[in-house]
Amino acid sequence: GVEQIKETAREQRIWRWADEFVQDVRFGARMLWRSPGFSILAILCLTLGIGTSAAVMSWIEGILIRPYPLVAHQDRMVALFGTKEGTTEKEGLSYPDFRDLQKNTTLFESFIVDRIMGTTLSIGDRAERASGGIVSANYFDALGVRPMLGRGFRPEEGEGRNAHPVTVISYLTWRDRYKGDPDIVGKTQFLNGVQHTIIGVTPEKFHGTFIGYSFNFWVPTSMQETFDSTGYKLEDRGARWIEGYAFLKPGVTRQQAQAELNTIAQRLENDFPETNRGHRFEILPLSKTPFNAVANLSSTLGITAAVAFFVLLIACANVSNLLLARSLLRRHEMTMRLALGAGRRRLIKQLFTEGLLLSLIAAAGGIVVAYWCRNALVLVAPARTPGITIDYPGHLDWRVLALSVVVCIGSTMLFALVPAIQASHVDLSGALKSEGSGMIGGSGRSRLRSVLVFVQVALSFVLIAGTGLVLRSLVRMQNADPGFSTRSVVVSSVDLFSAGYKPDRAKIFYEQLLERIRALPGVQSATLARLRPFSYGVYSSAPLEIEGYQPPRNEQLAADYNEVGEGYFATIGIPIVTGREFARTDDENAPPVAVVNEMMATKYWP
Repeated sequence: GVEQIKETAREQRIWRWADEFVQDVRFGARMLWRSPGFSILAILCLTLGIGTSAAVMSWIEGILIRPYPLVAHQDRMVALFGTKEGTTEKEGLSYPDFRDLQKNTTLFESFIVDRIMGTTLSIGDRAERASGGIVSANYFDALGVRPMLGRGFRPEEGEGRNAHPVTVISYLTWRDRYKGDPDIVGKTQFLNGVQHTIIGVTPEKFHGTFIGYSFNFWVPTSMQETFDSTGYKLEDRGARWIEGYAFLKPGVTRQQAQAELNTIAQRLENDFPETNRGHRFEILPLSKTPFNAVANLSSTLGITAAVAFFVLLIACANVSNLLLARSLLRRHEMTMRLALGAGRRRLIKQLFTEGLLLSLIAAAGGIVVAYWCRNALVLVAPARTPGITIDYPGHLDWRVLALSVVVCIGSTMLFALVPAIQASHVDLSGALKSEGSGMIGGSGRSRLRSVLVFVQVALSFVLIAGTGLVLRSLVRMQNADPGFSTRSVVVSSVDLFSAGYKPDRAKIFYEQLLERIRALPGVQSATLARLRPFSYGVYSSAPLEIEGYQPPRNEQLAADYNEVGEGYFATIGIPIVTGREFARTDDENAPPVAVVNEMMATKYWP
């Protein structure tokens, strides 16, 4: 009896609450419909706030948290790179070290390597620039990405010098350049002048593992030499040219995995002191990957998220003010309802439901805005090189949608609850007297509106001040001295290696090119360089032997260098402190010469 009565009463309360909620939603919808100006303005404010937040959340999800669509177990995926004792420098991996890691670890599920490159893609009589990746043979299997057509690479295709000219192409390449040919597998295309057989097509959403770029194709590591003018590197333990990723086994912590890597690095140093002295391996979460766009975007997205949060707060303060102003117009309604016996809790619930309805409509609009803006980061960093596809995808998944719902409810709590409580606190007798005398007001509402105005001004001031600081930093960066001239200097690039030129023919081409450019009106000087300042690329590295200098045990004497032509330093405005720069006579028949920077000169020849 008693328990049954309690259960019946509980069910009645639940049904009563649900019935009241439906009534409140209907009543709120009618009130919003009757005030279209207020409703549109409030929804637009909230849509801007929630949409901005959702867009930033989609960028963070798609770039920092889960940057690789279709890749399985990204929560266990880490970035792998090399470090050098005594420096903060981060470097790539050598292929022999990568193979040793594959064989000797017990806490890792798999390792993969990847190297971005640009090359010439020839289809029939049409040639164009394209970007791709040199990857380990287990690349697609380890990532859990199955080609939509054909297959990935087999284990044996990663070994042997130029032994396996096969390629997997991207969905976009298949769609745009091959018109979606369903029989594409088995056909050939020329990459860097070498004929490759197409063995697979990746799914539409897979763009590679180098954040910021969308690759056109992938080739196995066995084909490295055909895409690298600096020579064959698969057997060179000192050539650290590839970026790595690893998957931890389930239950393994990053600290445990790092300890195992340290042990392996020490073993390799003992076995190969000439190339591995002082070199270590390090892993980081994907959100801190040092060798792609994540390193530059992490802080930017953090600042953007803070700005979006401030915009949301300002939008909430605006709508709160609108609701307070509207509550003055509804004062008579509230007074009559209280006089007729309505409870204050019931009024607060109804007004809060109106705010929630506003917020839900704005959240739907915000998600639409976020969907439109999910690829907006591409506009900030357009492709500078033909054939390079920039890709900074926002990712709208259930996590972003769930967080948007939380933002929606939180926004409602911010902008609707306080005005609802304020509007329900009516001195019934005083309100009836004031209405009888035609007076409407309230010091409480006035104070609250003043507080909200102050909050809006304060938040706006923070945004304006932050914008000013950013602009000031940009001006400083623009006027900063990078160590070379940035005025009246024009840079262009030509990749003869990708076009199939042999060294002798390329030398003749470059000499004729320089002669023609120097003959142009207005050109003071022209030169050549393998890598230009601030470009993405890997400097060549060579071991050093310096007379009279005894390196510490953990220091491996080596220097990174760039190959440049005569007049290079004068052309880009780098002064020569002592000695001379390169001249035309410094060719292959002359004694070898080099120009070193001041840091190296001070360290080794004080």
